[in-house]
Amino acid sequence: MCGEAITLSAVLERNLQCFRERLCAPDNADVLLRRFRSGAFESALLAIDGMTDARRIDENILKPCMDLPASAGEEVEPAQRVAFLMAHAVSILPMKLKDNIDEILSDVLSGQCALLCEGCSMACVMDTRGFEKRAVGRPETEKVVLGPHESFGESIRTNITLVRRIVQREELVTEFLTVGGRMKTRCALLYLRGTADETLIARIRRRLTAIDYDFALTTGEVEQFIEEHPLSLIPQCVRTERPDRAASFLAEGQILVLTDGSPEALGAPSTIWHQLHTPDDASVRWQYGTFLRLVRLLGIAIHVLLPGVYLALLRFHQELFSPMMLASVYESGSRVPIPIYLEALLMMLAFNLISEASLRAPGSMGNALGIVSGLILGQSAVSADIVSPLLLIVVAVSGLGGFCVPEYALSIGLKIVQLIVLTAGALGGLYLIALVLLVLGCALCCTQSVGSPLTAPVTPPRRANPDILLRLPLRWQKARAFFAKHDS
Repeated sequence: MCGEAITLSAVLERNLQCFRERLCAPDNADVLLRRFRSGAFESALLAIDGMTDARRIDENILKPCMDLPASAGEEVEPAQRVAFLMAHAVSILPMKLKDNIDEILSDVLSGQCALLCEGCSMACVMDTRGFEKRAVGRPETEKVVLGPHESFGESIRTNITLVRRIVQREELVTEFLTVGGRMKTRCALLYLRGTADETLIARIRRRLTAIDYDFALTTGEVEQFIEEHPLSLIPQCVRTERPDRAASFLAEGQILVLTDGSPEALGAPSTIWHQLHTPDDASVRWQYGTFLRLVRLLGIAIHVLLPGVYLALLRFHQELFSPMMLASVYESGSRVPIPIYLEALLMMLAFNLISEASLRAPGSMGNALGIVSGLILGQSAVSADIVSPLLLIVVAVSGLGGFCVPEYALSIGLKIVQLIVLTAGALGGLYLIALVLLVLGCALCCTQSVGSPLTAPVTPPRRANPDILLRLPLRWQKARAFFAKHDS
C-alpha cells in the first residue's frame, strides 16, 4: 500500500506507518519519529539521527509547538494546521510545504526534517542540517603563490556561500536538482541570469535530470553524464576547487554544477584554453602571466612529443644527429638487450608508477618515495645496462613537463597521447607523428562541450578577450566569453 502512495493522507497514523515501512523502522535505529501535542491537535516530527541539528529542532520546532495553549488552533481547519504552526510556532528558515512522499523522504534523508499534523495532507519540510563537515581549507591541486587560499569543501551549502561571498550580484541564481537513480544526489546549478545563455542552462538541466545511474555521487561521475563525447581523451568540462576561479567562470557566462559531498565545482561549457590556464595567470602582471603560460605550454609540448620524436630520429632520421652524438647513442645502446621502443615504454611505465605511488602514499612519505625511487631505479637501470643514459634523460625531462599540466584529468589524457605519439614515432618516424597529430587535432576541433566548440574562439573564430595563449593587459579584457549571452 505504501509503495503505491504518491501523496500524503489526512490521517496522521497512516502517514507515519508509511514512513516507518519506507525507512525500515523500528529496525532502522537512525529514524527519529516524535509524536507530540501542539495546541488542540496532534503532530509528529520525522528526522534522521546524526544528520540534523538536535538543538535547533528542540528550540525552534518542538518547544514552541508544545508550549502552545491547549486551545490554540481549535478554529483552524484541519487542512491548514501545518500552515498554522508555520505562522505561529516554528521559527526556522527555509520552510516548504510538500505533499509528495518521495520528495519528503529525499529531503529527510539529506538532513532536513518534516512536520506533520493530524487531519492535514501537507508536511512542512525544514532545513535543520547539522552533520559534521570539514572546515574551509587550502587548495591542494590548484595552489597559487598570489591570490586567495580558500577551497571548496564537501558541504554544498558551504560551497554556495563561498561563491556568493565573491559574486555579490542579484542576478546569481541557484537551482537545486536531485539526480541519480536509487541513491539520489543533490546538485546545485549556479549561473548569472542575463549573462549565461538560457539554451545552455536548459541543456545542462535536462542532462542532469536525465541521469538514472544509481551511484552518481561525485562531481566526476556527474561530469561523465554531462559530456557529449565519452571517447574523447580531453575533458569537456573544467573542474576547480577554488571559489575565486568558479566565480570567474560565472562572469564569463559559464554554468557551475556543485555536487553535495564533492569539494569541486564543474564549469560548463568550457574550452581547451580553460584547462591550460591557472589562477596565477590573472593574479600577476600580464607580462609575468604570459611568460608563465609560455613556459607551461613548452613543458606540455615536451611532455607529449619528446619521447616519440627521440625514437623517430633514432630509428628513421639518423642524419639529423651529429656523428659524435650518433656514435655515443649507439655505443650506450649496444649494451642494452631490449629494443629501444620497449626500453622507452618500460621507462615511461616506471615513471608513471613512481608518480602514482608518490601521489597515493600517505602524508609526507609520498615526496620521499618519489625522490628515492627515481634515484635508485634510474641509477640502477643505467648501471645494469637495462636502459641507455640518454633515454633516461629524455623520459625524465618528458615527465617533468607533465607536471606543468594544470588540470589533473587533462594530464591523464595527455599521457595517453604521449604513448600514441611514442608508438607513431617508433613505427613511422616524424611523418607518422605529424599524421597522428593532424588526426588528433581534427578530432579536437570536432569535440564540443555542451554544444559549444572545445577549441573556440581559435577555431571556429569567435569574439573573445585577448587571453588565449598570451595574456594581454586586464584593461583589454572587456568582452564576455563567446558562449555567454550577448545583448542585441
